[in-house]
Amino acid sequence: MLERLAAMKTVLLKSEPPTIEPDQHCHTPYECPFWSHCTKEKPLRWIYHLPGKKEIVNQLVQQGITTIDDIPDGTRLSDAQRRVKDNTEWVSPELGHILRSVTYPVHHLDIETVMLALPRFPLTRPYQPIPVQWSNHIELEPGELSHQEFLHSQASEPRRQWAQALIESLGEKGSIVVYSAYEEAIIRQLADTFPEFKSAFKSILKRLWDLLPVIRGHYYHPDFNGSYSIKSVLPAVVPSLGYDDLAIQAGGQAAAEYYRMVFVETDWVEQAVLRDSLLRYCARDTLAMVELRRALEKKTRSHKP
Repeated sequence: MLERLAAMKTVLLKSEPPTIEPDQHCHTPYECPFWSHCTKEKPLRWIYHLPGKKEIVNQLVQQGITTIDDIPDGTRLSDAQRRVKDNTEWVSPELGHILRSVTYPVHHLDIETVMLALPRFPLTRPYQPIPVQWSNHIELEPGELSHQEFLHSQASEPRRQWAQALIESLGEKGSIVVYSAYEEAIIRQLADTFPEFKSAFKSILKRLWDLLPVIRGHYYHPDFNGSYSIKSVLPAVVPSLGYDDLAIQAGGQAAAEYYRMVFVETDWVEQAVLRDSLLRYCARDTLAMVELRRALEKKTRSHKP
């Protein structure tokens, strides 16, 4: 252990980062936060951009394969990996039916959290995700859209106020579209923490409709480059809508800026700027889900199997 610590210290004192090729070790035991930085010079079709389990990737690398296009035709791949290799747009015959399974009013929900190293609120632990913001774009009927949002701007316990506002916004009817299982995890956490919300949240959980596995299983576009992140999917499917015009463009950045707004910044003008940026970012995530649903449904009507 002492030898390893000495080696780590030596690396940290160097002016240049070590020349270590990005590999599977960057994801074990945790995802390295510098993955994007270290791979920014890699080709778009780099072999490690192949989705799914990485065992096949490691085997291909050992064979000298460096890009997805170099994968031999007979290689055994999953359906998702095969679509990435084929690099063509694909629409599942079932996609239209699945997209039309939502019930109106259709809610589109995004939740933002902050994780504090030093807990500030009772019954919370270090780095526990604390919900502080949500956005809800509501499609009352096809083409008719409204928007509701919430952002807790004080350094006080946010969860009760956050939950009450969310329950009121979601009401009792309609599908609740999300993009990933994160919203479900946060809602379950709050239902366990605050018994007074358990019944309402139990009903809400039954109405969640996750768009991510729908796209992952039923649609692919070459511009995804193997990624099903909404930041990759949105510009490919809806080129007119993206995140480049926003001051905040990612969830991690949103959490950092929220912390700065509430716990660090004292200038009320700067606080107002940060608040506006946070609201715009969260609203873009839910608007993205609306436009993705609409664009994909159009594709199902025009697509010929």
